[in-house]
Amino acid sequence: MTKHTLKHSTLNRALRGSPSASTVQFRNLKFASISGRWQDSVPNENLPGDPQAIFDATKFGPSCPQKHGAQAWDVTLTGNVKMPLQEGHQASEELMDEFDCLSVNVTVPSPCVGEGKQTGNNRKGLPVFVWVHGGGLSMGSNSWPQYDLTKFVERSVEVGEPVIGVSLNYRVGILGFLASEELGINGNFGYKDQILAFRWVKKHIAGFGGDPNNITAAGESAGGISLSTLLCADVGSQGLFERVVVMSGDATLRAPRSKEWHEYMYHDQLKFLGLDKKKTNERKTALAQMDAGVLVNKLPLAQHFCACIDGEFLKNDVRLRFMGDGNHKQHKPDWCTEFVIGDTAHDGTILKARVLDNPDALSLLRSVCAKHLSPFETSNLLAAYNIPAPIPAQTYQNLLELASELRFYLPTLTAYSGWKTARPPKYSRRYHFHVHNPIEGSSTGLASHEFDVALLLNSYESALDETRKETAKQMRDQWIRFANGKGWCEAGTVVVIGDGGVVMVDEKEYDDRYRGGRGKVLESIGAERLWAVAEAWQGVRKLENAKAKI
Repeated sequence: MTKHTLKHSTLNRALRGSPSASTVQFRNLKFASISGRWQDSVPNENLPGDPQAIFDATKFGPSCPQKHGAQAWDVTLTGNVKMPLQEGHQASEELMDEFDCLSVNVTVPSPCVGEGKQTGNNRKGLPVFVWVHGGGLSMGSNSWPQYDLTKFVERSVEVGEPVIGVSLNYRVGILGFLASEELGINGNFGYKDQILAFRWVKKHIAGFGGDPNNITAAGESAGGISLSTLLCADVGSQGLFERVVVMSGDATLRAPRSKEWHEYMYHDQLKFLGLDKKKTNERKTALAQMDAGVLVNKLPLAQHFCACIDGEFLKNDVRLRFMGDGNHKQHKPDWCTEFVIGDTAHDGTILKARVLDNPDALSLLRSVCAKHLSPFETSNLLAAYNIPAPIPAQTYQNLLELASELRFYLPTLTAYSGWKTARPPKYSRRYHFHVHNPIEGSSTGLASHEFDVALLLNSYESALDETRKETAKQMRDQWIRFANGKGWCEAGTVVVIGDGGVVMVDEKEYDDRYRGGRGKVLESIGAERLWAVAEAWQGVRKLENAKAKI
């Protein structure tokens, strides 16, 4: 046994991890196996290899197959920087494997690991922080350096509030979310993978020195969408986590759709793959036999994948009006006891290609408002955002604010309100991110989508000035305290993360001080109808299910 080896009490193996200054990371721990394409994953209880041998957990496992270059593209959302794959990858390029991609990486403070160390038997254990990566449900991996939890856990050790970090993989894109009656599949594979990952953590985290009853989940963008969706799903009687931080993405950003909607999505894939003219049996055979790498690289980098309302995993539509209703159970399961949700001021940067770069964005906005809002409401909405502005560049900036607040800020207010007004009362808090991105790129000077992750996980430290480095520390400390069960902020206040650091602001003052009172205008019009405006403006295929029409 070495100082980087741990004898695990429930996996019944000795594990050798990869050390940092104050942590050891155990990689490629398989939590589930996949028997075939578009099959539900099943729990995995045994690590491969000789049970008597030390398991080498120093190498990352494969990612779910996805478009080549996705990792580098994701980095560009934050700025024009290079972030090559770090040590621990088994090849110069990212390994991908359709059936061997479901693993977790567990990062523990060094005192939990050492010669002869065996944990999990006689003490309560450390708090656990589980990270669910983003990527639009089309890309992402726990091996990507921008999602490494090492620096987050190191900071928890430094401030004397140590946590154990877990990052998980799940199937993405066509392999994770395709649903089709023609194929006889109901989708939701990626979400079900996530459930098994949380179950694995509950069962085995004590063996790393963690407390299975003290789990905080956090995720951004598609990670936030995922966690929010799990709050609405039938995950069984046993809960997945005790606390959650939903960052820049709720379930309605990728609202679950009917089987009929998903059949249209399936036919989109057939066209991309050149199979739409084939006979049914021929295309089914081609889909089953096509190499996963070939399959995903024939498809666009990102598509509007989402959950399927299958009557089992998800039984009902997920709607903002239900999420915001304290008397409605949707999105407020008993097993999750503390809820935090937030956004960045310019989350709409992620909608640049789909909304803002459209030369007809303003005229399209007017047409969808005319369909879903009254003339008076449309006038109030456009006036609140000064649209159109006298200068075209300012109009673009104002449209960015509107896109950000329709898709992220208003759902944040709505979901927060639902938890806050629940009966019996539930712990609900908010945060808002206003740090201007200094990194050269398309989002320079904006509190852009995913820049919050860059500060939280400290993955772009070399590109930050000293002021933002300090803000990043304060931001990590905020999440670490929450994971340690010390609460988020006082009731009636919100956490604001700005260029000067983290501050608490009176909830009643925030909207006027930071958003120009626009949140009140949005709430006066109504979250449900503005969701319909946002969906149409973004170009999302309409719901065919009559029950879901507004």
